[in-house]
Amino acid sequence: MSKSIPELSALMPAYNEEEVLETSISEAVAALDDLCDKWELVIVDDGSTDATPEILKAWSERESRIRILTQKVNSGYSRALIEGFSACRYEAIFYTDADAQFDLQHIADLYPELAKVDMVAGYRVGRQDRPIRYLTSTVYNWLQSRTLGLRVKDVNCAFKLFRRSFFDRVRLSSDGFLIDAELFARAQRAGLSWSQVGVPHRARVSGSTTVSVSTVFETLRELRALKKSLLSDSAASQDAEQERPLSSP
Repeated sequence: MSKSIPELSALMPAYNEEEVLETSISEAVAALDDLCDKWELVIVDDGSTDATPEILKAWSERESRIRILTQKVNSGYSRALIEGFSACRYEAIFYTDADAQFDLQHIADLYPELAKVDMVAGYRVGRQDRPIRYLTSTVYNWLQSRTLGLRVKDVNCAFKLFRRSFFDRVRLSSDGFLIDAELFARAQRAGLSWSQVGVPHRARVSGSTTVSVSTVFETLRELRALKKSLLSDSAASQDAEQERPLSSP
C-alpha cells in the first residue's frame, strides 16, 4: 500500500548528542517507515567529541537508509546543515535537530502544504524550552524581523520541509546559528513561497543546548552581515539586468 509521502530525505545535524541520539534516531526511523515509500536519513556529525560517532556508525551498519556525513572539526550548525542539504537525494527534503524535541510523525501535517508552496515551516506549539532558551528565541525572532523585514512566527524552529527545487534557487552561506533566517530571507529574495504549520513541542529529556544569551549578540552581527549580503546581491542583479542587451526586433 502506498504511503502518504512518496520519497523523503530527512536531515539531522548532531553535535555531542550521545545522551539522546538513540532515541532520536529510533523515533526517526519508525516515523519515516510509517510515512514514506522511500526515505533516507542523512545525519551530519559536526565534529562530536563524545560517543556520537560510535552510535552513528552502529546505526548505519544495521540500517542502510541511514547515511552519515562527518565533519572532522566542529564547523557550526549552519555549515552542518548546508553540507547535509547538498547531500540529500529525494524530491522532498526535511530537517530537524537530533535532540528528540519533535515527533517526526508530524511531518505528515506539513507534507500536504508542499503541493502549494516551496517551503513549509513548523512553529512550536506548547513550547517546552527552559526560560532562558525561550527568552533568547523571542529576542532572536524580534531581531530578525527588524533586520530582515520578515514576518515569521518561529524563525529557528527546527522542523522544516522543502521541495528539492528550493535549493536550486537558494544558495546558503551562513555560519553560526543564522541559517534559518537566511533560508527565509533568500527565499523571499528569490520569490519563493512558504507556509507555516504548528507542531507540538517536547522538552529536551537529556543533553544540553548550545544556544545561550551570548548567541544573541553574535547573531545580531551575523544578521547585519546577511542584510549587507542581500543588498549587495540585489544590486548586482539589478546591474546585470540593466546590462543585458536588448533583443533584436
